[in-house]
Amino acid sequence: MIFFHALLMFCAAALASDAVSTKAARQVCRVGSFELPCSAAAAFPLFSPECERAWVKGWNPRPLFPDTIEFRRDTVFREGEGAGEAIWTIVDVDERALRAEYVRVAPASHTAHIVVKVEAVDTNRSHVTVSYTVTAFGDHAAALLEAFSEEAYAAKMRNWRRNISAYLETSYLEKCRSDRPR
Repeated sequence: MIFFHALLMFCAAALASDAVSTKAARQVCRVGSFELPCSAAAAFPLFSPECERAWVKGWNPRPLFPDTIEFRRDTVFREGEGAGEAIWTIVDVDERALRAEYVRVAPASHTAHIVVKVEAVDTNRSHVTVSYTVTAFGDHAAALLEAFSEEAYAAKMRNWRRNISAYLETSYLEKCRSDRPR
């Protein structure tokens, strides 16, 4: 598995080398976590490409392989537009361990290795840990890594918690409304 990651990162850098300056690449690793007001089994699918549409504004993954986006190993999809477009590969999905791993390649600017792990706190609460390893290269590497400063990453995790919690609350209220007798 480690070889696969290294190979992906090397390929992305090699592909990008013709398109960007020869400035040295820089890498940063961040880990953040937060709790959600739902079971771990309910939380885990929220980190699949399709379910993220529900809580990430503007998230619009498009399948490359297979023809639909499946939450399984070796699914490849595009997300973003123009210079922000990236190709994502699901490296692993372990539904027993509630763990998903992705590699994101934006050929003009960076690669990222993302791991999401969900654990039960109790029957109605879960703990989510998200790690990002970002390798930035090219003329805008410093600006890109600024978006992954410790402060910025902590804010990102707070936003994820807020957005997912709001989605869960809205979904719960909609379900309650649909379950009421008329």
